Amino acid sequence: MTTTTTHEKHHHSLTMYVNDVIALERDIINAIDGQLEDEKVKADIPLSLTLKEIVIGSELRIIRLQNLSYDEKGSAGAAVKEAVMGVAGSLAGFYGKLREHPLSRMVRDDRVALNVLETSYAMLYTLALGIGDSRAAELAAGGLYATPPLVLKLTHLMPGIILRELSDDAPLQNATAEKTVLDAIHQAWRG
Repeated sequence: MTTTTTHEKHHHSLTMYVNDVIALERDIINAIDGQLEDEKVKADIPLSLTLKEIVIGSELRIIRLQNLSYDEKGSAGAAVKEAVMGVAGSLAGFYGKLREHPLSRMVRDDRVALNVLETSYAMLYTLALGIGDSRAAELAAGGLYATPPLVLKLTHLMPGIILRELSDDAPLQNATAEKTVLDAIHQAWRG
């Protein structure tokens, strides 16, 4: 295999990975923008602020990724459209469904989407480091490090949201459930 062929394959892989991440970021923005219109989300200020933070971060990362794709002569048009169809299709089932407890399920689905995004940034980071593309590696590392704190913010909000939804149905039997669950989550992540 010639060096040129290897570089072309690496370039193609980089373009695919970058466009996959752009598609995921767009899908997350689209879903959360819709959620921010929900009256229950508007009423939950910490959740609303966290969701806005997710959208702003995604929008900024998309601009940088699109610039990278353009500079690398990647097709930010057809390739992104193809990636959007593939990736968005896999995440589409999480959004837009009527739920018995919609706010808690929205938060769960946003956490899942952010975990997929973090994994995609880790894949892009690995590829970029492996082929020696420092610019792509820097962008990927930024996304990789930006995503887990957002997952944690949603994780910390979720038990309280669930309990508020349940208390709308009937009185709660365990007043310390939120603290117990948060402690268990922290313990589980410590390994």
